[in-house]
Amino acid sequence: MLDVAYDYGSCVKNSEKVSWKLDDVMGPSARLDLGRPFLPESLSGSHRLTGFSSPERLKLNQITGSAYLNLFIFVEEYILAFAVQQANAEMYGNHEAIRALLRFADEEVKHQQLFSRYRDAFERDFGMKCDVLGGAKDVAGVILGKTPLAVTILTLQLELMTQLHYTDSVRDATGVDPLFVSLLKHHWIEESQHARVDTLELQKLLGKATPADVSLAFDEYFGLLAAMDGLLAEQAKLDAATASRAFGRTLTDAETKDVIAVQHAAYRRTFLSLGMKNPQFLGVVKQFAPEVVARITERATELSPS
Repeated sequence: MLDVAYDYGSCVKNSEKVSWKLDDVMGPSARLDLGRPFLPESLSGSHRLTGFSSPERLKLNQITGSAYLNLFIFVEEYILAFAVQQANAEMYGNHEAIRALLRFADEEVKHQQLFSRYRDAFERDFGMKCDVLGGAKDVAGVILGKTPLAVTILTLQLELMTQLHYTDSVRDATGVDPLFVSLLKHHWIEESQHARVDTLELQKLLGKATPADVSLAFDEYFGLLAAMDGLLAEQAKLDAATASRAFGRTLTDAETKDVIAVQHAAYRRTFLSLGMKNPQFLGVVKQFAPEVVARITERATELSPS
């Protein structure tokens, strides 16, 4: 069993204390500051590009910001469905667990709406539509086809990763669009509660799991990471096409390859290796599968060597 210092009831109470309203964060009058980057350098690769003008690198950073939020809409599609599934599994059981999971699901819907509003505002102010991944429901179906234990492990990693984005990269960043910072701050506030629920769900599943179940779950987990990496590679290609239109010129083959390589590397670090190397995530894994920790850190380093 995991060493957990909270329960479902405390998760509900904490969530109620920090809850926020959608219109207070992203109301109809919200405007983006296109004179600023949307993401700090640690979460964007545009500053690494040579041979591009400063205005072009700024536009690519902003394009990355739009794709970044869409990727969260993407992954939260399956997380929403999974939270509802877990709540249904508790029916006639732990009522506090049901409350925590349903609140979790409600907040995931709010996050999707928040990011969708921002992307709509981005297209309005940026003046063009960016190419982003589609098929979120299909991908959610693939993820939810794995064992609940594998899905919970992946979800915990993603929730903890989200917190790192804000606390380690965004909170103290200077020169970044304040509205984007506000979005990620409010996302972080609620995701910190979700990670607690994830840990409790993991504890519950581990109470019924055999060593074979745990082994299978991690095989599926690594398979899901590989699939996610493939999606990130596709988004990098879409970014290059969007950048060409935003720059008002055709990129050379070499420039296209550079943009794709830089974007893919940044996405890998942001959405995969940061979460995989998260000390809290590795600490949880170490409690029930210490032999897997080295495999996770090795794979994280392969995905993002620097």
